[in-house]
Amino acid sequence: MNLNRFIQIASVFLITTANLHARPADPYLDGLQARASEQLLWTEPGWLNLLHYRVGTSPVLGVGGSRYSSFVDDDKFFLAEGGKNDPAAEMAATLSGFFSDHPPGDDHPLCRYPARLAWLDNHLNIDRSRLPRVECPLYQQWRSLVDADSVVLVFPAHHLNSPSSMFGHTLLRLDTRQGGQQSDWLAYAVNFGANVPASDNSLLYAFRGLTGGYPGQFIVAPYFKKIQEYNRDENRDIWEYPLNLSAQETDRLVTHLWELKEINFDYFFFTENCSYRLLELLQIARPSVELTDEFLFTAIPIDTVRSVERAGLIAATNYRPSLASELTNHLTRLPDKLHPLVARLAEDVVVTQTEAFTRLSRDDQYLSLQAAYQAVRYQQGKKVRDQTQARNSLALLAKLNEFPVAKRIEVAVPVAPQKSHQSRRLALTLGRDADRNYTQLDLRLGYHSLLDNSYGFLKGAQINMANTAIRHYEDGGLKLERLDLADVFSLTKKDQFFDALSWRVYGGLERINVADRRPLAAHITGGGGYAFDLRGTTVYGLLSARVEHNRDFDDPAELAAGGELGWLYKSAPGTGLVTLSGLEFSGGEQRMAMTWEQNMVLSVNTSLRFRADRRWYDSYTGSELSLGYHVFFR
Repeated sequence: MNLNRFIQIASVFLITTANLHARPADPYLDGLQARASEQLLWTEPGWLNLLHYRVGTSPVLGVGGSRYSSFVDDDKFFLAEGGKNDPAAEMAATLSGFFSDHPPGDDHPLCRYPARLAWLDNHLNIDRSRLPRVECPLYQQWRSLVDADSVVLVFPAHHLNSPSSMFGHTLLRLDTRQGGQQSDWLAYAVNFGANVPASDNSLLYAFRGLTGGYPGQFIVAPYFKKIQEYNRDENRDIWEYPLNLSAQETDRLVTHLWELKEINFDYFFFTENCSYRLLELLQIARPSVELTDEFLFTAIPIDTVRSVERAGLIAATNYRPSLASELTNHLTRLPDKLHPLVARLAEDVVVTQTEAFTRLSRDDQYLSLQAAYQAVRYQQGKKVRDQTQARNSLALLAKLNEFPVAKRIEVAVPVAPQKSHQSRRLALTLGRDADRNYTQLDLRLGYHSLLDNSYGFLKGAQINMANTAIRHYEDGGLKLERLDLADVFSLTKKDQFFDALSWRVYGGLERINVADRRPLAAHITGGGGYAFDLRGTTVYGLLSARVEHNRDFDDPAELAAGGELGWLYKSAPGTGLVTLSGLEFSGGEQRMAMTWEQNMVLSVNTSLRFRADRRWYDSYTGSELSLGYHVFFR
């Protein structure tokens, strides 16, 4: 017998012996605990998953040379003293709890831990006739409501105006069929989220969310409420992935959800978040898959969807467009010259009696009516429903019903988000700044810029986190060129249907060109404005403000105001961007720059990037050219 196995068995023996002194003798229970000890059942993945243990090896600490710690941060989840760090003790205490007569009713372990009972029964073949007779009315009532026979993984696309949803979100949908039909109105959503006080502002949320300052809990609620929240109120496309879980696996997942009711976990925005916790649930449903090990530093929602797909759990991909996507889809089917007519129809159906409408072909009439109806639905989703809109919506619907059903138009399904490029990016760049050549290495942890391959991404959205650039000039050593902590850009077109503000916020460290050196400056920069469609391209203008700390300034920090004009276009090689920007600082310094960037897509996860800069600063005028090779990875 090797040393580790001896220590394992000895530890369980000591735990079992302690339990014998704490309760009357029960030979049958003692036999179950002895068999569990002999088989080392507490080391099985199924048990470790049920208790949400993470395992780290250590030659000194922990039972048998392994160190266990549960992600659950709630004492009421454990029955054993120190059960958070001791799966063997928790197993012994769970078995003892099942055979105890106390506490009565819904607080009894048989009512609290039905998934543990099923797992232990499967491995130990427990004689249930020996268990105390306990009524569990609350659990039975809950199971009668959440009576799922299949599971769907749901990914609402990212929502830039919410810090908690910038990278998207994942949840589970529990489906049940009644009369052979599945309905979203009967389905339940399983969501893990932070319990955030209403008084916390966005800055405090960001800090506490990054440092684990919030408790997180699983919530089971009707799915139609999530459709309203994501699809209609926030105008986020929803992707649904039916999973190929068996009936037994589905039952195991649902049963364990009851065990997690009102149980607290620590919540971390980038790691132990909504998506990571759902992976743990899927591992409980199917213990043979390993989904969480690869997410040590970040668990970006779309990356977890890819992990589930690689594990072979996804059976299909379904798309549920937002109201905004439905409206955009209908408008693209009409020539631009008819868009003003659609806007007028959305305001008053009487426009159908004008010559501008009646002279249209039947097809264009139908398309215009359908686009107008979608415009009214979109407007209703943004504000409190009023009687005028309600009447016009019904009138438009009545007009649409005059056309054959065959004319109904389905929304075009875009590329599924899990098919897009990976979230992390490594770039090697060769360039020339003024008269000096350099080599630069960039690492970005997440996750998409306006110029990156847009295949599978929402148009006009940029979310970059933790982008670090190290540069080496041929006549000098390595230096930090820039560190972008965050760079979020929402570029949304403005027209007669959409009136969203475009905005950008970014901050970190970057080098600034001056006469004879390049100091490293700290800054926070932001701006807002509008973007417009120009023959399939996007032009935008932003008013900008900046706070910068620079050792060349007389004051510790200076404020600056200015603006930026940009032109974003698509070309055969990829996306291009031309910008002209200017800033004037409170100390009098002026900066102006013009930049042209062209991305050239080589594959989904590789590209070339050309960049040309011209800068006109108070103490510096010069140009910079560069060419980089970008690789995206997970």
